[in-house]
Amino acid sequence: MTSSSAGGFARLAAGVLLVLVASAWRVGPQAEERAGAPAVAVVGRQAITTADLASYWFARYPEEYARTLDDLVDARLARAAAATHGLGVPKEALDAAEAKEVQARREQVAALLGETATLEERIQGAYGLDLATWRARILRPRLYDRLLVERVVRHDTRSRLRLAVRVLVRPDEASTRALAADAARGADFGALAAKHSQDPTARRGGELPSFGRGDLAWPEVEQALFAAPAGGLVGPLRVETDGKVAWHLYKVVERQAPWPADPAARGPRLERDLVERPVEPAEYERWRARATREAGVKLFTPSGQPWK
Repeated sequence: MTSSSAGGFARLAAGVLLVLVASAWRVGPQAEERAGAPAVAVVGRQAITTADLASYWFARYPEEYARTLDDLVDARLARAAAATHGLGVPKEALDAAEAKEVQARREQVAALLGETATLEERIQGAYGLDLATWRARILRPRLYDRLLVERVVRHDTRSRLRLAVRVLVRPDEASTRALAADAARGADFGALAAKHSQDPTARRGGELPSFGRGDLAWPEVEQALFAAPAGGLVGPLRVETDGKVAWHLYKVVERQAPWPADPAARGPRLERDLVERPVEPAEYERWRARATREAGVKLFTPSGQPWK
């Protein structure tokens, strides 16, 4: 998930782009502007504008550009959902995340540049800021957005009926029906999936991350699963993905009821839940896919062309 803090110092030292962005504060409002875009640097008498920077970033560092754009989209989606549901990030959680991140970056600086190098020097060089200002202006807001996404994702997870399911995938209907008959006679579904399923989930006995309505790529499969009771078998179902046909057999392990609507208890319960079970990548990806679809998110290149 883009909200992860992995590669923290790599982003700090992402090179020319971050230095150029930081230089915007030093250039100031007197810098030249071109085509209506504010300048972030001036080379001789030629301005480098925010539009230039975005285009350069997109062309030279597309993966980093995409991650940053995803972060921004996530932040907007999360803030809208948080305003709707009254969610936020407790100060204690934000303080703890900030302290952990600063310590991790100190260790990264020492590992990369030696024990004599300091985080303060790196921050000053990249951003022109002292450490305290950088923490308040850049790090803390960035962490707040990440932590808010986690709380919005988990709130969404716990606010809807969800299913815990196992799946067994085969290339043909006949073998799938034979395995369905074995499962109906009492054979352990997880063992059947581990032995016979041709799906990556076979190593986990066919176990899927829990999901709610709107999370699956196949509406007809989702409808059949939500209509089944806990312990029920569903399938074989013919499923087509990217032009390839497979046969799916499911077992509904559990129907997970949504949390009761209790605003007073929601915050503390959410914090305890996140400590016990952090947001998993699959949980985040399903929230993001549905949230972007429902919000009608569209992505464009810096030149305004539709993207992805």
